[in-house]
Amino acid sequence: MNAYFAVTRFALAGALLPLLADHTMAQTPRRADQGVAQRQAENPNANVQAEALAEFQQRIQKYLDLRMELSRKLKPLSPTPNPADLAARQENLAAAIREARKNAKPGDMIPTRVATQIRTTIAEDFRRRNPDTKRAVFNEVPERIRPVINKTMPDSAALATVPPLLLNNLPRLPDNLQYRFMDRDIVLLDGDTRLIVDYILNVLPPH
Repeated sequence: MNAYFAVTRFALAGALLPLLADHTMAQTPRRADQGVAQRQAENPNANVQAEALAEFQQRIQKYLDLRMELSRKLKPLSPTPNPADLAARQENLAAAIREARKNAKPGDMIPTRVATQIRTTIAEDFRRRNPDTKRAVFNEVPERIRPVINKTMPDSAALATVPPLLLNNLPRLPDNLQYRFMDRDIVLLDGDTRLIVDYILNVLPPH
């Protein structure tokens, strides 16, 4: 009997382990949503999408604070810097940011709910466009370039602008951060260092 109960208990434990694992995974928020989940836990009655947007803005501000801190550690520019000095400072700042964010992953800056909102907004915008205006957008978009966090946008790549009406419907960014199209993806670009801060894949329709 003891052996029977031992085997039965072992079988039940084996059956429950997957369920417990699934429950744990369900309770553990994805890294991209960690801050959103914490905000929601602190204020259960808050609008989840609003919390995601607030988290997005907080992450942006943390990035800007980091960049400012690293910038202050660089050698000051002369009162009348020449283009070579400016370029060198930009490269040094980009290198410092790369080192500070060397473990950054897609979604660290853009929460999943905000990424979904951006993806939906872009899809709806393109559904309303006629073929000519779609082609006008795609003509500027660099192709066959995959975004990589902390990688500098190649000088040879065109900085495809997001159409103004579409831009007005996307979550607002400070002046030195920009949305840019790259192939079928959208990247969050640091306009001062040309570093890719984050990105969302496959937001544009095939073209």
